[in-house]
Amino acid sequence: MEKFCLLLPAVMLAMGVSAQKPAAVYIMAGQSNADGRAKVENLPSYLKGGYRHLRYANVTSAGGGRFGDFKFGKRFAFCDVTNHFIDLATQGDFYAVKCTYGGTAIDTAATYKILPVWCADGAWLERNKAYRGDISTGKSLAKSLTEGFVECVDTTLAGLSQGFDVKAIMWHQGESDRKQAAHYYKNFKDMINYMRAAIYAKTGREKDKTLPFIFGTVSHRSRQYSREVEQAQLRVAAELPNVYYIDMSDAGLLPDGLHFDSAWTEYLGKKMYNKLVELKLADGAPVEVEKPCGSVAGAGNRSGGKPAEALPARRRGEAAAGRP
Repeated sequence: MEKFCLLLPAVMLAMGVSAQKPAAVYIMAGQSNADGRAKVENLPSYLKGGYRHLRYANVTSAGGGRFGDFKFGKRFAFCDVTNHFIDLATQGDFYAVKCTYGGTAIDTAATYKILPVWCADGAWLERNKAYRGDISTGKSLAKSLTEGFVECVDTTLAGLSQGFDVKAIMWHQGESDRKQAAHYYKNFKDMINYMRAAIYAKTGREKDKTLPFIFGTVSHRSRQYSREVEQAQLRVAAELPNVYYIDMSDAGLLPDGLHFDSAWTEYLGKKMYNKLVELKLADGAPVEVEKPCGSVAGAGNRSGGKPAEALPARRRGEAAAGRP
């Protein structure tokens, strides 16, 4: 029996059968800059050919757990760029789960009552159902995402012969919470922990307890920028394991003063992909990326690159001494 087990892989290779890697699953979430507001007329040329391997499910307002082909509408988002480079590097299908809604906050008091929210407070979640397109029947976007993920597993991912592996959550949000900025640190931290716990509860994989969470910051040019929200985001990134940020502080915006223009949407998409490659969450080599103004941009993570005032006192001293 031992000899048979040792010979089996060689026999499989000789027959042209090789062990497949689990299918990669990526989650994209947040408010309007994650949903995408750059016009499709300004779509990068390399996106116009579509995708070869992408399987896509938007769980924001509909369930079912089925994946299909992705088609561009009137706008595009940073994740569309990220998915392109994943698509080029992968040898098989990968799966994208998206849950985004413009104008939404984590704090229930920070935005309009007619909008769903990302609140992850336990007592509030017990009283509220997942948003599924009708605010009168459900207000929780956190549940839209996590319950939508569970449906995707039950309907599709659990049936894959090679299995699946959740790689990361990619996020952009924070503008709407400026009105309740003092609560953002706790709200943001609780939400990340809730998402991770819900995904772990379904997969049972220990690593998903600290699933990588990558987010972009809000442009300082935005008329909804809040320094307090930004500092809360960076504090959470410094404290929670596997939380990383991409600095979008000088990002260019559309004339509305809120949303990334097409060049900066593309920039964030490339930076997200490069962070996935750096963390070994996507195959392939990093892509060349420059700020639209021409200078090479940098991305931070929880171990370096943060503004000194956002770090705890001990970390500020280390940063001043030149240590990460």
